[in-house]
Amino acid sequence: MDRIHLAQVPRNSRGQISYSSIPSMVVRVMVAEEELLVLQRRVKRHHDVRDRLHIPEEELAGLEEHIMELEANLLEWRALLAEV
Repeated sequence: MDRIHLAQVPRNSRGQISYSSIPSMVVRVMVAEEELLVLQRRVKRHHDVRDRLHIPEEELAGLEEHIMELEANLLEWRALLAEV
């Protein structure tokens, strides 16, 4: 299994993925990688104002911040997997 569909993962009350609810570190990394790809595509779409899924400027800052946090977590989780 290479990819995980993000609709299948647990979420918190705000609709964000709840990584603490994912017991397997391997699955956690797979989910984080998939979410990172999705978020990066959303940022890329921001630059095309003709795109029907264009995101507003005020949403972009929060999205970029979330991407940085996710990348940091992903580095930590991959390091934990490498130790095993």
